[in-house]
Amino acid sequence: MKVPMQPSASLALGAIVMAACAVISIVIKSGWPLMVALSIVLVVRPRWWSVLILGFAFTVFLNSGWPLLGSLFFIATCKPKRWWPIPAGIAFALVEVLSFYLSDRPLGITRGFTAMGSMCESLIYPVHAEKVSYWGIYEPVIDWTMALILGTTIGSFLSSRYSGDFKLNFVPYLWSFSKGKSVAKRWFWAFAAGVVMGFAARIAGGCVSGLLISGVVQLAPAGFIFMMSLWVGGVVTTFLFYRTRVIAVRKD
Repeated sequence: MKVPMQPSASLALGAIVMAACAVISIVIKSGWPLMVALSIVLVVRPRWWSVLILGFAFTVFLNSGWPLLGSLFFIATCKPKRWWPIPAGIAFALVEVLSFYLSDRPLGITRGFTAMGSMCESLIYPVHAEKVSYWGIYEPVIDWTMALILGTTIGSFLSSRYSGDFKLNFVPYLWSFSKGKSVAKRWFWAFAAGVVMGFAARIAGGCVSGLLISGVVQLAPAGFIFMMSLWVGGVVTTFLFYRTRVIAVRKD
């Protein structure tokens, strides 16, 4: 029978790993090994103190106060498993304002995938990439939108770990009730929907974040048109794709 590791033993092991990473950072004159170790501590032990330590460490390492401010905001807001719409909207508005302030651009995430496509074609078939006028708009360079994709993924994972809501769920309950428990079928439709959504976002010139939200805050007509179209299309697709008896309105 496997004996679980005692808390004191796990703490001692963690201290040894942290000390080893600190020594490696000093030897190679780079703080990244220590930063990676602190990030692993946050994943394994998602507590307020681990978030604060990681934020302070990145503030010192990057010589910027933004990581520490971000960690304090994370500690104060990311513990609940579900937010009410009003504070969630205010928080997202603050993110939008920071996007304009830090990058002089509205928030948008599908641009990063487009830049990745431009980079892939430039590496695989550079002759054809030079002839595609569309890639002239989205040059094959690493920009902040790729960091946004990475940050959104990592932030969502850390938030779910911190709130205690993280669990692997390959087939959501609503889908399994309506379409069955086949993982392959679920993933096929998720991939197909992602392709259609991404293609539509490029035709429209933006996605939910880049066109709808960023467009509405700038009072752009395209943002409001996209908002109504998305709502109508989502309702119609839900009724056509799911069984109507599994559709319900949540009151919480």
